[in-house]
Amino acid sequence: MSNPYEQQYDPNTAHPQAYGTPPPGYGPMMPPGPNYHQQRMRNGLGVAALVIGIIGPLFGLIPVLFFVAGTLGLLAVIFGFVGRARASRGTASNGGMALSGAILGLISMGLATWGLVITVSAVGEAATQLDQMIATASAAPEAADPSPSKSQARKPIALGAVAKEPPFTLKILSVSREQTVSSSIDSHKAQGSYAVVKVLVKNTGNSPAAFPGTDAGILDSDAKQYKIDSGATISQNLETDQGLYDEINPGQKVTRVLVFDLPKKSAPVVIAMVGAEGSDGSLMYLVKDSELAS
Repeated sequence: MSNPYEQQYDPNTAHPQAYGTPPPGYGPMMPPGPNYHQQRMRNGLGVAALVIGIIGPLFGLIPVLFFVAGTLGLLAVIFGFVGRARASRGTASNGGMALSGAILGLISMGLATWGLVITVSAVGEAATQLDQMIATASAAPEAADPSPSKSQARKPIALGAVAKEPPFTLKILSVSREQTVSSSIDSHKAQGSYAVVKVLVKNTGNSPAAFPGTDAGILDSDAKQYKIDSGATISQNLETDQGLYDEINPGQKVTRVLVFDLPKKSAPVVIAMVGAEGSDGSLMYLVKDSELAS
């Protein structure tokens, strides 16, 4: 009778695949491909530096966008030098790209500086021109329309007296207050109350000259100044035989009607009128001496 325990255990026959060739489905380990190391060392900062470095100078060509060009240029320089440093340590493979981005960043910053200078200069020049325009505008009315308060050293002549304003002589014929003034063509209504001044103008010169009177100004009892109402004045002078801007021949006289729109409670006191260009103008009272004293 055989003993069942006499059979010896053979691990190789019991588990034939425990040692030896691996089971199917598992191949040998392959070494890394040729692009593995290159992909690992790709430098994103270098790419960013180059892209930003290209965009920055485009903004730098527009002076007013100097702040954009300067910001992009600074970023390109920082990214470029960091990327170049990584390439020097062997952890990046695009050092040339990073260096190109840094150089373009420096160019962008240079253009930004140029744009800043141009912009500041232009703003300064514009501010200077604006100041000059304001000064000219403020001075122009005084040159073309001397107000009654301009020349306090010149005392106005009395109402009814003749003022010499070469090549003319001027005399106030009447002063009235009207709410509306009308002509055969149109009618005008005052915002406050019209002061209608009739002036006798005579040409005492040797050649024809025009005296439209549109440069006249009035000063009221409160020392406030008022300019002529051009529309109402032109309308009133259409009723005369001679137009407002027609020349007056030597020795001839015309009556000019000058209309001013004043507040209802405003009392006109002095009128300033200019004859020839460059004249200082004449100051004439619109009230009698007795009214001035009161």
